[in-house]
Amino acid sequence: MVLTPVDTASLIINHFKPCGKVLDPCRGQGAFSNQIPNCDWCELAEGVDFFKTSGHWDWVITNPPWSKFRDFLIHSMEVSDNIVFLCLINACFMKARQRDLKEHNFGIVEILHVDTPPKPWPQAGFSLGAVWFRKNWTGSCSFSHSGVDI
Repeated sequence: MVLTPVDTASLIINHFKPCGKVLDPCRGQGAFSNQIPNCDWCELAEGVDFFKTSGHWDWVITNPPWSKFRDFLIHSMEVSDNIVFLCLINACFMKARQRDLKEHNFGIVEILHVDTPPKPWPQAGFSLGAVWFRKNWTGSCSFSHSGVDI
């Protein structure tokens, strides 16, 4: 498990400003959910399995397990209209994920390029971003920087 640093979560929350009914499906230590008033959450380690949840949220915001990115994206599209995932940006452009987005009528609104947190965060050659997926989005995708050193 790679926990999201609180300052990274704060940057993402302040940028996207999720409102209404919000869910963090991978709470961990609460980097996202503790900063969003009345945020619902799931955490398998605490016995609350995201894949067994039902209902509808306006926003899903999280750092999903990258090995289960596709599963989390598909279920998020079934329970929400707006999704923000902290992830490796390239993960969003794999053919299967693009098909999944199309099948669920979602598009990418924005990619916020964020700085890779220091170790123990995985250090990779791929760029990290907070990606906003939105139901019924057919517009262009904007690319924003958070003061990132590339």
